[in-house]
Order: sequence, then C-alpha cells, then structure tokens
Amino acid sequence: MAPIFRCLICRNDIERSTKTFWAKKGHLLCSRCLDDIEKKQKKTLIN
Repeated sequence: MAPIFRCLICRNDIERSTKTFWAKKGHLLCSRCLDDIEKKQKKTLIN
C-alpha cells in the first residue's frame, strides 16, 4: 500500500509511492490540479 500525501494546491489526500515523492522532492499534485494546470497552459499557447 502506497503512503498518503497532500496535494500542494487543493490539500486533498492523494496516494503516491515514496519513490515518486522523492523524485518530485515532495512537490506532489493530484490529477485534478495537474489537469487544470495543463488546460491553462494550452489555453495560453493558443491565444
């Protein structure tokens, strides 16, 4: 079972591996926040 961490933006609990935690240096985001960031980036590239 993977440990539970908090998303940096929305503070929701997310389950990630410890290896991912160390690779991202503790900066973990949930999938919803990652999707929102990608949408904003695509929108600014289009405009």
